[in-house]
Amino acid sequence: MVSRSSNSSNERSTPILIKDLRNLRVLLLQPKSSEGEELWQHLNRIGCQVQTSWPPPTEIPPNTDVVFVFLRPIVEGDIVLNWDADDPPAVLIAIVDYENPIIVEKVLRLRAQAVIGLPLRTFGILANVLLSVNNHRREERLRMRVERMSAKLKAHRDIDKAKAILMAANNVSEQVAYETLREQAMNKRTTIEAIAMAVINASDLL
Repeated sequence: MVSRSSNSSNERSTPILIKDLRNLRVLLLQPKSSEGEELWQHLNRIGCQVQTSWPPPTEIPPNTDVVFVFLRPIVEGDIVLNWDADDPPAVLIAIVDYENPIIVEKVLRLRAQAVIGLPLRTFGILANVLLSVNNHRREERLRMRVERMSAKLKAHRDIDKAKAILMAANNVSEQVAYETLREQAMNKRTTIEAIAMAVINASDLL
């Protein structure tokens, strides 16, 4: 899985417009073919920064925005495509030339954001790219929001547990226990959450 910096995450959380296409970094995964060459030319014409690779790399290059993958050679060649469908590093658009249960299952397992059929028709590629990228970024914003909320809930639970430990150990009120945590955090120049975890860990040791 490719690590993403906070700057990259902020950039990816911004909706993309037609004027932003020249900043879009596209990776085309396909063996040499006329269809692949046609797709490469069209993506260049609409302004994307396009790179090609075959076989698929072990890791998707950092800062890649969109990955086009020709699925038939992947499936028929039993080629490994390392792709984290639960936390994808980029938008995935599948290129297929026929539908059968194996191909369809592969598309579903990879959770491709769009599917383009062959023979290639350039009409619709631009719309697929823009819609897929914006949907992907919307999902990332939602995922980050959920992660922040989960972290906040965990912090509240840790603080409540630490207060309970101090209340039981020192026979003090909830307010006094909280003020103790806050004072320790200020003295040590750290967060209340960090002090709460230290209290919990110390209690577990005892």
